[in-house]
Amino acid sequence: MPEVITRLTDAAAQSPTIAVFMLAGCLLLFAGLTVFKGVQFVICAMLGGLVGLAIREVSGRQEMIYVAAVLALVFGVIGVWKYKTALYIAGSLCTFCAVSLWFLKRAYSMVRQGVAAIPDADTLLKLWVEQLKEKGDLAAATRSVIGEQTAQILEELKSAIQVLERGLLIAFLAGIVVGVLALLLGDYIIIPFTSVAGAVLLISMADRVYDLEAAVYNTVLLVMALFGIVFQSVHKWNHKNVKKDRRHRSEKRTRRA
Repeated sequence: MPEVITRLTDAAAQSPTIAVFMLAGCLLLFAGLTVFKGVQFVICAMLGGLVGLAIREVSGRQEMIYVAAVLALVFGVIGVWKYKTALYIAGSLCTFCAVSLWFLKRAYSMVRQGVAAIPDADTLLKLWVEQLKEKGDLAAATRSVIGEQTAQILEELKSAIQVLERGLLIAFLAGIVVGVLALLLGDYIIIPFTSVAGAVLLISMADRVYDLEAAVYNTVLLVMALFGIVFQSVHKWNHKNVKKDRRHRSEKRTRRA
């Protein structure tokens, strides 16, 4: 465990992006319910900033960058003020990103396995010699060997793209469902999907350092998400009990008075 922490810390120190994502992952995993209003502010602010940047690109006026900054601030404030709307937006986007990253990892693993299955140089040379003996034509033998390997790579890429396309559709639908559930269930859906989103961010950063196998990736992701759900649920329950005790004590003092 100390070695894992050291490697992740070194990677975070070398890349500010990894450090930011690891921090965001920890906050979502262990305190998603607590920080979710801040998450809503950030997401809505990002959307406002993107609208402003799009206006700058269309208009071609560089000073519109200030408009983008103002829109980011305004959208962020509206995101916190209009809680229900922002809850749906943040819930949908967080879910979409988490599901998309999972399918992206799966597609990448498929491509990597396909490339790893390509024979090494010695095997390719043997195949080429066999084809040369069979066909008796140097050019035809070369085309045959190269064609087989190219076809294999293209087939793996095609399968990976299909998985990614299907994954993006599933992520889009999951985002809509979770967004609606967030409006209906509130805290009871915020805790699970912030835990999953935080786990996905953390395991994705670890994957960049360790290049995890798909089975390990999925197992660690599941364990971390479940741990986050339990941790946040216990914290919410304890906080609820503390508030209840305070209310009872306040009522007792009022009756005595």
